[in-house]
Amino acid sequence: MKPAVACFYWSHLPGVQRVLDLGCAAGDLGLYKPEGTQTWGLELDRVLVEYATRYETAQVWDLDMPAPLPFPDAHFDAVVAKDILEHLQKPWRTLSEVHRVLRPGGIVLASVICERGRRTWSDYTHVRGFTVRSLRQMFTDAGLQVIDVWRMGGVPLTSRFNLIWLVPYLLRFPLFDWIWTSSYEIKARRPL
Repeated sequence: MKPAVACFYWSHLPGVQRVLDLGCAAGDLGLYKPEGTQTWGLELDRVLVEYATRYETAQVWDLDMPAPLPFPDAHFDAVVAKDILEHLQKPWRTLSEVHRVLRPGGIVLASVICERGRRTWSDYTHVRGFTVRSLRQMFTDAGLQVIDVWRMGGVPLTSRFNLIWLVPYLLRFPLFDWIWTSSYEIKARRPL
């Protein structure tokens, strides 16, 4: 994860102290975390977990297991699921567990591949694609309140010049949307 992308994620999670990073990869979210914030990561790849432990508390975990997440109820202020839900057999089960481990009022920030066939199915590890409607419904069914959904994608030079915040606005234009939109970002909260 590029520093500008991590900063973009953190900008949507102001004042959080404990964050769960689902599919944490090499722990880059933890690398760029604000001071005073703790991150816990779950990752399927054992080698990536070794890297991640440099920046966050991380452990090997298969999110497709039927076992509950290894954390107590209402433990986290926020959960980040960047590019992970489309890889799961039953992402709704994972979101139900996210609801359980998230404190009331806590935030979920997820990035999910958009419904364009080429983008969804060009990665053989993708199990499913989502439309905005199905994504909203899955979060709602898990007991989470959807706050916002917006388009994201790799718009040239926005990361280099720290202009990632501008991407959702640029992708409102149909031509830019068609060229660069690759995912939806969804922000939800556990109701109080």
